[in-house]
Amino acid sequence: MSDAIPPKDRQEWAAMAQGQIKMDKYVLQLQIDRVSRNMESGSMTLDEATEYLYQYFLKYPKGFRSDLIDIFKQW
Repeated sequence: MSDAIPPKDRQEWAAMAQGQIKMDKYVLQLQIDRVSRNMESGSMTLDEATEYLYQYFLKYPKGFRSDLIDIFKQW
């Protein structure tokens, strides 16, 4: 776990994976759309989609910090 991004057990990760949270940054919305489509087709579970998004944000924590603050507020 990293302090750079919110803990993986926060419900907001699942909400993002399910497409319930819209992102301002196009690249982030593409990732959310991708996992949402994969879940709809059955090729990815909610846990897998959440893990994918978590790992994606973990790669670029500084670049997406403002987006994470908008969604998670604090952690």
